[in-house]
Amino acid sequence: MDNGESIGVVSAAYFVGRTALLQWINELAQLNYAKIEQTSNGVFACHVFDALYPDLIRFDKVKFEAKQPYECVHNYKILQACFNRAKMKRMVDVEKLIKGKYQDNLEFMQWIKAYYDSHASEEALTTTAARVGKSSRGGRLGR
Repeated sequence: MDNGESIGVVSAAYFVGRTALLQWINELAQLNYAKIEQTSNGVFACHVFDALYPDLIRFDKVKFEAKQPYECVHNYKILQACFNRAKMKRMVDVEKLIKGKYQDNLEFMQWIKAYYDSHASEEALTTTAARVGKSSRGGRLGR
């Protein structure tokens, strides 16, 4: 498995704009996010890596309605555990992300999109659609 290190800060991934990212997020997870900052709870990131590596993430443990910092930290711990199991060297800067600041979350979402685009197979796309439909939140993964 690629550990994600090939996606550097000068990569084309970091030139994907807010509008394109929001469209991708909303289409992939059937969400209605209006701001990048709404990804700060870690739910969408867990969703993406559950689609890519369903055996490596405990998606059933994700706190979909996470709003408090400790709930968001819980979600990012699940994500980091997935990264560790996948032997990815990427460290999630939880303290920055849970603050909900635009730039930090934008850069993380750009990295996630680039990673997803380079690793998603037709099977992952089908799995994503099936998981969204079976979400315990009626097809909506978090807020």
